[in-house]
Amino acid sequence: MKIEFNLPHRIEIIEPKKLIGFSITTSFQDDKTQIVWKKFMMRRNEIVNRISNQLFSLQIYPDNFKRNQTFRKYALAEVSDFDNNPNDFETFELASGKYLVFNYKGKAENGPELFRYLFQNVIPENQFEVDNRPHFEIFGEDYNPNDKSAEEEIWIPIK
Repeated sequence: MKIEFNLPHRIEIIEPKKLIGFSITTSFQDDKTQIVWKKFMMRRNEIVNRISNQLFSLQIYPDNFKRNQTFRKYALAEVSDFDNNPNDFETFELASGKYLVFNYKGKAENGPELFRYLFQNVIPENQFEVDNRPHFEIFGEDYNPNDKSAEEEIWIPIK
């Protein structure tokens, strides 16, 4: 069954952000996303200087990324500073940059098809050039990946 996506987009320049959480090396074939998110969600209340209830699912892909390569996946929250980090949390500084932003509503299981559509259709048709910077999604703390009404923002770096 082919899923139709209605994805209006906007372009935004994101301000630098200080993020903390956990990361894991994963791949699309051996997806370990649930492992890093379970660890993060069990310990998120240890973060004392959060500045919102937004959560960041962030990916760092290698140059000239191919679908079968591994990449770094983060589960993060934004903080005001890195002064009071809980034990063994990783820090991540997201630099300012230009992003193509999509609002997506639906189950996370549609992700592979959604991203294929974005990278094979929307991005080339609109002549955007993807930049080699972090890709991420933002969602609320009550986000449920199995809910068909779950909402998230997809941020793709562009030049």
